[in-house]
Amino acid sequence: MKEKIINFTICLLIFITIFFIFNHNTLIASTILQGINLFFTKVFVSLFPMFIINDFLISLNIPYYFSKIFHNLFSKLFNTSGTCAYVFFMSLISGTPSSAYIIKNLYADHLISLEEANHYLTFTYFSNPLFLITMLSLLFSKTITYKIILIHYLSNFIIGLLLRNKAPKITNHNLTLKTSTLSSTLIKSISNAMTTLLVILGTIIFYLLLFFIISNLLPLNIFLKTIISGILEITNGLNNLLILNVSSKLKEIIATCIISFGGLSINTQVKAILEDTNINFSYFFKGRLYQTLISFILILIF
Repeated sequence: MKEKIINFTICLLIFITIFFIFNHNTLIASTILQGINLFFTKVFVSLFPMFIINDFLISLNIPYYFSKIFHNLFSKLFNTSGTCAYVFFMSLISGTPSSAYIIKNLYADHLISLEEANHYLTFTYFSNPLFLITMLSLLFSKTITYKIILIHYLSNFIIGLLLRNKAPKITNHNLTLKTSTLSSTLIKSISNAMTTLLVILGTIIFYLLLFFIISNLLPLNIFLKTIISGILEITNGLNNLLILNVSSKLKEIIATCIISFGGLSINTQVKAILEDTNINFSYFFKGRLYQTLISFILILIF
């Protein structure tokens, strides 16, 4: 009986959505184009080259050298191998969901264990720094902008410290040099990158459409629209924060939490990237909840 009720509710929502789409087809098309524009102007231009660069760095054994150089530092800080330094650094400069893509590739090439892959997911989520500077500078002064970015990065560092006792045992099976041709790496990298980016494009459009339908079906004020849009998709949430008439401090808190959680869109993208692996997405999701809480506390203090 319960299953029938759930199925009926889902079918009803689907038919309502279909009816809504046919009655607002022009606005739906505009929302889809907005998602495509967002993808090509903000996401594709930053992620595609970084995906290719990451695959070439792995083929050139850069994670191996990172592991050798940073092993002592990261073992003392986070109780992890030096390979974590490679994930940490590359994720920091390239932005999300690069960390999941990098971790997936390292695991596929047997450079890290499954336990290490799961653990790294919790504290290597970073929004692209250029994206953060561009979006936050529209809302805040330069000082506040850099404060929010610093808190976003610092919260990952704190999570890594808090979870160091739960880090998996460091293994040395991954400390070997590998060989591969540049041509095969390039072909494989482009194929993998384009597949991943298409999933990201579809996810962005889906959550923009979902927000459009929710905001038009329900009588929401601008505050609730901002919160819901931020929960669904980070860029849309920060855009709505521009027109929200609240105190600057409250805007700081909302922006920090939106960035730290990443939105369901980012979470879905990460889950899709990890779909064909044994890596457990729940580690990433729990990490974002931890990060949101820690960031919230830090922004209140500072």
